[in-house]
Amino acid sequence: MEVLRKKIEACLLILNRKNKGDKIWLNDLCAALLEFSTLVHSSMCSEKQNESSELVCLCLTQIMICIRQMENTIKLGCGSSDSASHQYFLDRIWWCLKRLLHLYTEGSSKDALTPERSFLKLVDSILDTLSLFTSHNEENTEPLNSLNSPQEVLSISQKLRTDIDFVLGQSLGFANVALSQDKKALSALCQKVIRECNVFQEECKVPSASYSSNLKLRAINLEQALYQLEDFINDALLRLVFTCFMDFDKFSVEKIRNLLRNSSEDDEIADEFIADFDVNIDRATQIGIFAISFAPNLKMKTMMRSCLASFESLDTILIPSLQTHGTDFHSEILEQHFNEEVAKFKAALQEIIDSRCLLGCCLEILTSGICDTEKLYDKQRLEDLVKMCLLLIEHFQLEVNRKVLSETKNQVGEEFYQQFIRILRECKAILMCASQVEPQRILKRFKILRTILRKLHGCLGAGKQEDELPNPIGPLLLNEINDTTENEPLTQLTLHPGSILYDTERRSRVNRIKDNNLATNTFDIKLQKTKPYGKGNVLRRESLRTVLFKRQNIAESRKQYTMISNQSADLQITDILDQLTGMSNGYFEF
Repeated sequence: MEVLRKKIEACLLILNRKNKGDKIWLNDLCAALLEFSTLVHSSMCSEKQNESSELVCLCLTQIMICIRQMENTIKLGCGSSDSASHQYFLDRIWWCLKRLLHLYTEGSSKDALTPERSFLKLVDSILDTLSLFTSHNEENTEPLNSLNSPQEVLSISQKLRTDIDFVLGQSLGFANVALSQDKKALSALCQKVIRECNVFQEECKVPSASYSSNLKLRAINLEQALYQLEDFINDALLRLVFTCFMDFDKFSVEKIRNLLRNSSEDDEIADEFIADFDVNIDRATQIGIFAISFAPNLKMKTMMRSCLASFESLDTILIPSLQTHGTDFHSEILEQHFNEEVAKFKAALQEIIDSRCLLGCCLEILTSGICDTEKLYDKQRLEDLVKMCLLLIEHFQLEVNRKVLSETKNQVGEEFYQQFIRILRECKAILMCASQVEPQRILKRFKILRTILRKLHGCLGAGKQEDELPNPIGPLLLNEINDTTENEPLTQLTLHPGSILYDTERRSRVNRIKDNNLATNTFDIKLQKTKPYGKGNVLRRESLRTVLFKRQNIAESRKQYTMISNQSADLQITDILDQLTGMSNGYFEF
C-alpha cells in the first residue's frame, strides 16, 4: 500500500514539473506509470479481485486515453502545450491520479469505494429473500420454517423494502430517458411494485392465524410484480439501444458545429438539437450502467466504464467548445476524442449484448414499421428501418458474435445472414429510386427482409429453447396503466445518476421540455414523438438476468470464479502495461 502510494505521489510531482517548463515530463510520467502499473499487476495476481481492482483499471485506462490525446495536441499544436484541450486532458490525468492516491492512502480505501448495487444483483437478492416465503420442501410445507420469530420477519421485510427502493430508483432513472411509449408503462409497473411491497410489509407487521399463508400470497404477488417490471425493462432497453445508436449519427457533433455556425445565438433549432444530443448521452449512460452488470470480465467492464467516464467528462466542455468562437482546433480535438469513445462504446455493447435477443427486438421493430407504412406510406420510416438493420451487420462483424452463426446446425445461420445482407442492400437501393417505384414493390422487399430476419432469429435458438410465444404481459400492462393512481411517491424514489469517475455538474445549457403527465419524469427530458413498436406482436423473452446480456451459468461461474477473476485482471493490466511500455520508449518533441 505504502509503495503504491509513493509511486502515485511521484506521478503527481512530475505533473507539477510540467508547469515549470520541463519538456520531457510526459516521458517521465509514462515511465512512472509503468512502474506503478507493474506493481499493481503483481498485487492483483496475488490477491482476490475486488472493487479496488475495477477503480484502478478505470483510472489507468482514463490516464492512457488522456496521454494519447495529449500526444496529439502536442503534435498538431506545433509544439504548443498551452492549448485548452491540452489542459483539459492534463486535468483529467490529475483527477485520476488523485483518486488513486486517495485509494492507497491508509484509512481512505473504504471511503473511496462504494459497493456495487446494480439492478441485476439487487433483483437477484430480492427474489432470493422472497423465496423464503414462497418456497416449499417435501418435509415441511411451511415457508417460514427457517425464520425464528415475527420480529425476524419484520426485519427481513424492512431490508427488502430498502433493496426494492434502490431497484425502483434505477428503474425510474431508466424511465427518465426511455422512449416515450415506454415511460407510462414503466411508471405503472413501478407503482405496482410499490403497492405489492406495501401490502407485504403490512402483513409482516400483524401476525394472525393465517400468517404464513397470507405472507406467502403477498410474497408471490410481489415476486410477480418484480418479474413484470424486469421483463418490460428488458424490452424497453433493447428498443432504446437501437434508437441510441442511430441518434449518435443523427445528432452528431459535426452537425451541431455546422448548425451553430449558421445560426444566431438565440436560435431555438440549435438549442433543440443540443438538447437531443444531451438526451442521447443520458440514454447511452443508462444503457452502459446496465451493460456493466452483465459484462463477462473485468476488461469489458473497464472498457464500458471508461467510455461512460469520458462521456461524463466531455459533458461539461464539448458543447461549450462548439459554442465559443475561435476555438475550432480545440473543439475538433474534443470531437475526435468523443467519436473514438462512441465507437468503443458501441463495440463493447455489441460484444456484451445477446445476439438472439437483439435480432428479436429488431424483428419486432421491423414488423411494426412495415405495418405502419402499409397504413400510411413514409419513405423516411423505411430509411430508418434500413439504418436499424445495419446495426445488426455491425453486431456480426465482431468475431465473438460471428461464432454464434457458425455454431448453428449445418451453419444455416451463416447462410441466412448472407441472404439478409443481400436483401438489405436491395432495400437500400430501391429507396434511392423510390420516386420511380410503386410503394407496394418497395414494401415487398422489406417483407422479404422480415422473412429472412425471422429465419435467422429462429435458427439461433434452435434446439436450445422452445419457440417464443406472444407475450401476455402486453394486455396486462394496459390494465396497469389505466388503473395507475398518482398517490404513490415515485418521484421521491428516483435516484440521480451517480458519478462514474468525475464530479461534474449536470447539464444546464438548454431548458428541456417537461413531461408533466408522468410521475417518473423528474428530469427535464425532451420527448421524442415515436410510435410504439410491435403493438400486439411482442415476443416473449426470458428474464433480463438470463437472456438480455451474455452471462455464464451459475454452476460454471462457481467452478471458474478464481480463474476468470485472475485472468480478467491479468488481461486488463497487461494491456495497460503494453501501452505504457510503448510510450515510455519514445521521446515527444516539443
